Amino acid sequence: MCRWGCVYNDTTFMCKFCGTRFCNDCLKGEFTGLMREAGCCRKCNQYKCVGKRVEYVPGKGPSEETKEKYAAWKEKQGKGKKKGKKKGGKKGKKKGGKKKKKRK
Repeated sequence: MCRWGCVYNDTTFMCKFCGTRFCNDCLKGEFTGLMREAGCCRKCNQYKCVGKRVEYVPGKGPSEETKEKYAAWKEKQGKGKKKGKKKGGKKGKKKGGKKKKKRK
């Protein structure tokens, strides 16, 4: 099990550039929040940062049943999230309204 909560023990990697450890499956690591994508480090913002695998103990991984349950749970969690832009709250110039008359 990775130290951030997923069931796999072979997905913890180290960033080639800054040395930050992260899980390549659950995208959590030694930082606040989640990674934007699997190949981009959250701390140093470098792409293709996946370095060597760390914290791996051979033979102590999860069973096939546990892997299937975790995959089903992860898929269910992904469907519940809304993606897209928020509506309202636009900043900028005011629209409409009466124009002021110039005084002479």
